[in-house]
Amino acid sequence: LGQHSLINCNICDEKKLGKAIEGSFCVINLVGVLENKKKNSFNAAHVQGSESIMKSCKKHNTQKLIHISAIGVDKNKISKYAITKLKAEKNIKKVQNSIIIRPSIVFGYEDNFLNFFANYAKFSPFLPLIGGGRTKFQPILVSDLVQIIIGCINKQFKDGQIIEAGGPDTLSFKEILIFLLNELKLKRYLINLPFNLASKLAFFLERMPVKLITRDQVEMLKTDNTVNKKNSYKNFLKYECNSFFIAAKKQLKFYKKNGGH
Repeated sequence: LGQHSLINCNICDEKKLGKAIEGSFCVINLVGVLENKKKNSFNAAHVQGSESIMKSCKKHNTQKLIHISAIGVDKNKISKYAITKLKAEKNIKKVQNSIIIRPSIVFGYEDNFLNFFANYAKFSPFLPLIGGGRTKFQPILVSDLVQIIIGCINKQFKDGQIIEAGGPDTLSFKEILIFLLNELKLKRYLINLPFNLASKLAFFLERMPVKLITRDQVEMLKTDNTVNKKNSYKNFLKYECNSFFIAAKKQLKFYKKNGGH
């Protein structure tokens, strides 16, 4: 039987991280932030953290390092999120038997994606379509991503192998919102926000206690979030992900009038 233990650890603290990693066969780095905060910045979480993990894995001869990144970080040259995520990948590649998994948008019962827009749609008569809602995604169910990670643990890859993971359905942001509204049986106005206008609006919104969207997130939406076939997980693993429509339908039933856990 496998064993796991939960340890409160700052990944930028090499000493504490080393103690946590020591004796581990495999290290899986899931750390990432979507907002650049002073105490939890992109640079700290992505760059410094990955460098600490890289050094600790080398020091303790960890046999496998799996790093979770994100699709599109190699394409966007402006977003601070993408830039620091790509720097993290470069740190991870310095470790033998390391692999990098880039998922598309991840959804599931406790996500901050479908849940966010379902809650937002219940109270707002308008839903924004940033960049016309044309950005494409391959939403992947969180349990499918977990299975892909597990499938990679005992499999051999070339050092620094990049694997991209997405669900079987490719949808634009607009199509996702329309599906969500249809499922919730809500009628809402979809407002087209060009990228430049969305960025100006985000300048003010990101100063609120609860940030609806940031300028950096607007920048990320300029890049499609779809799998590059040459890096697809299907080239390495025999696994079929769940359909977004079926899994999301189950998730959204809790937001319907008669829904509930």
